[in-house]
Amino acid sequence: MQIMKLFLASSTITKDLVKPFEKLANKNIKGLRVAFIPDAAYGVHPKKDISWVEEERQFLVDKYGWEITDFVLRDLNSLDFDSLKDYDVIFVNGGFSGYLAQEMRRVGFDKVLPGLFERGIVYVGSSAGSMVMSDVQDASSWYINEPEPEAIDIPGLGYVNFQIYPHIKPGLKEKIIEQRNPKLKYFLLKDGQAISVDGKTTRTHGEDIEVLASE
Repeated sequence: MQIMKLFLASSTITKDLVKPFEKLANKNIKGLRVAFIPDAAYGVHPKKDISWVEEERQFLVDKYGWEITDFVLRDLNSLDFDSLKDYDVIFVNGGFSGYLAQEMRRVGFDKVLPGLFERGIVYVGSSAGSMVMSDVQDASSWYINEPEPEAIDIPGLGYVNFQIYPHIKPGLKEKIIEQRNPKLKYFLLKDGQAISVDGKTTRTHGEDIEVLASE
């Protein structure tokens, strides 16, 4: 029986995250077969420029030689297990996690994911792709400068019992403390930082990751 493997990053897999990713995946990062899900960027709030999605995709191709196939959930009526079972990685990009959770459930991604974990496939999240794995999408609902209020009513996929706040920058912590739910735990991640989950073992990757513990 394979163990669930999650690599939940603030942004993409930077050079400092390569070794912890390889340790989790038990594979060399070069030349992996990757299913790329960009749907969080197509969220409910208008975004004039989402060129960063293609930039991140191309970075992964150029830097690591990944063989990427796009799976755009909004264009699908359903997503079956067989279409994803032969990949090494499921990479879920950033944007709006409430919308992403809706699309994942609409096409049945949430139903096929447990079977993919059984095959040893690694789930990699970038920003919203990481946030959606929480049970409650609290941080998404009030995310500073880009809140998604409806996300609080849309359950996440429920694989982790903590919140990820990506792209943390100086001066934001005080605002986050004002908004946070004191009953929840938050990891405040800078770009270039990540959390890995290997079965029941959770590790942080990056220096001085701030944690707001539940009270």
